[in-house]
Amino acid sequence: IFQQGLTFLAMMGVIFYQNGRLAGLSVIVIPLAVFTMVRMGKRLRALAASGQERMGDMASTLQETLSGIRMVKAYGREEAEAERFQQSNRSFLSTTMKAIQVSSLGSSHMEVIGVVGVAAIIWYGGFLVINGSMTPGAFFSFLTAMFMAYSPIRRLSGSNNSIQQALAAAERVFGVLDLRTEQDAERGQLELPRIAQSVTFDDVTFHYESQAVPALTDINLTIRAGEMVALVGSSGSGKTTLVNLIPRFYEPTAGRILIDGVDIQSYTLRSLRSQIGMVSQDVVLFDDSIRNNIAFGREGTTDEDINRAVRLAYAHDFVERLPQGYQTVVGEKGVKLSGGERQRLAIARAILRDPPLLILDEATSALDTESERVVQLALVNLMKNRTTVVIAHRLTTIQRADRIMVLAQGSIVEVGTHDELLRRGGQYQRLHAMQFQDVADG
Repeated sequence: IFQQGLTFLAMMGVIFYQNGRLAGLSVIVIPLAVFTMVRMGKRLRALAASGQERMGDMASTLQETLSGIRMVKAYGREEAEAERFQQSNRSFLSTTMKAIQVSSLGSSHMEVIGVVGVAAIIWYGGFLVINGSMTPGAFFSFLTAMFMAYSPIRRLSGSNNSIQQALAAAERVFGVLDLRTEQDAERGQLELPRIAQSVTFDDVTFHYESQAVPALTDINLTIRAGEMVALVGSSGSGKTTLVNLIPRFYEPTAGRILIDGVDIQSYTLRSLRSQIGMVSQDVVLFDDSIRNNIAFGREGTTDEDINRAVRLAYAHDFVERLPQGYQTVVGEKGVKLSGGERQRLAIARAILRDPPLLILDEATSALDTESERVVQLALVNLMKNRTTVVIAHRLTTIQRADRIMVLAQGSIVEVGTHDELLRRGGQYQRLHAMQFQDVADG
């Protein structure tokens, strides 16, 4: 662009030096050309941005269909999903064709402006030559310089189309890059030692931006070191949101969370999260070997440590039965393993991490009875000598908890042991009665 601009300025200087009147006539078309470039450029940029969105929609539709292909087949929705993808494809094609049309129209306008300008200059320059006001050689030299001045404009016009498309794509990229990261928000400088006393919620309120009602309201809770605390409540009561505040996946809207009397925002994220182990119903396994999945986040760990963790998680027998043992690749999201096997590997990973604080979020809710029995045995080994927060729908899994907290609409409404809460006849007792009535009916 710099080179083309420099060439244009130099040639304009030459033609003004040779003949000011002809040069003035040749300059008249330049504002028209610039106006066309700017107007078409804005339109092309808007279409390019729309095209980026349509392409994203098309890719999202394809990813959703492929990831849920079993459901699509089970419900006979192949043709419907194919049509949905075709609609996204047609929308993307339509936007792309409009962008091509605008680009072509802009190029055509530039060519017409150039032809009209050259025709006017040749007519007036011929008149000057006939009158003797200008020699043929000077006129030919002027035309040569003028064509050399117009050439950069045509090239810039062609480049403008690519520039506008690139700017539209760059806006989406920079929109992501400009998002505030956890590192930008981190203010903590302290290194958190091993949790020794308690985790305390002090008047904590949390509000999702997309929701009008707070997910948690005025939570006051102290979890003592070595204690097992269970959180129960209906779906949407705020249980998972509450535990996600501890590793600072979210920040409280109001109030504080303290570990051993110090606000967790005073600790570095790395040191805070190194003290926490999490096992949820949605186990995350990578398309890698069993060994590497268990050792995830623990570089340099030994085979002996991994073997011990696997045995404590009651996973050793099924791992040894696999053709490649610990080197068996589990597939994307662990698709080559059953739900119970994936869960036991997640527990082995948590045992190997050896965190002082353990969070179990519906760790057995998606398992059959036999798998749940084995996983429960593994969880007993995992919870030994640890501070544990358990979320569970199956109340039989939390009866041994030191304290049970019942949440409703983002607030703690009951606290006590299993027996105490049953005697009170409150919400926990109603949940217990409904669950065991369902079992009896089954």
